[in-house]
Amino acid sequence: MTLRSHALTYEPLAPEHAAELLADFQDERVHQFVPTRLPRSLESLQREYAEFAAGAPPGSGQIWLNWAIRDELNQHYVGTLQATRFNDGQLWVGYTGVPRRWGQGIATAAVSWRAAELNSRFPGQRPLAAVDTRNLASIRVLERTGFSLLRREPAELHGVATEDFIYIHGPASAA
Repeated sequence: MTLRSHALTYEPLAPEHAAELLADFQDERVHQFVPTRLPRSLESLQREYAEFAAGAPPGSGQIWLNWAIRDELNQHYVGTLQATRFNDGQLWVGYTGVPRRWGQGIATAAVSWRAAELNSRFPGQRPLAAVDTRNLASIRVLERTGFSLLRREPAELHGVATEDFIYIHGPASAA
C-alpha cells in the first residue's frame, strides 16, 4: 500500500528502492551520526531492503514498518523512514534522508506523518527516537515534530563512546 502526505509518497521499502538510493546513501555524511555503515554494493543494499520487506523474524514479537520516501514533484526517492515496535511495546522511529535534499523540510514532513500514523495504529504508545547529541539537524527535526527530550544516555558510534538524546513524542512530563 502506498500512502501520501504533503508532497511526499511513502512506499513499503523494497529491494527495488536500493538502485536509486545507493549513491546518496554512500555519502559519508549520511552515516556520521548513525550506527549504519556505507552500503558496500547495490546487491548488499538490496539484500538489506529485502530483509526489511520480509518483516520481523517470526516469533520475535516485533513489528517492522519500513518505507521509502518519494518526492511527488520529481518522482525521486529522497530517503527512508523506519519504525519498530518491540515485543515490550516500545515503539522507535528513525529516518535517513539523501544529503542533496537536506534542509528542505522532507524529514520534518516524514517524521510528522510517521508519528501521526503510529499514533493511530498503536493508540497510547508514544514513539521514541534516539539521536546523537551532536546531530543538531535531527534534534531540530524531532523538536519540530512534537518530540520532547526524555533523557540523555551513553552510546557507542562506530567504536567510539558518544551520547544520545532520547526523545518521546509528546510532552516528556507525561512519560
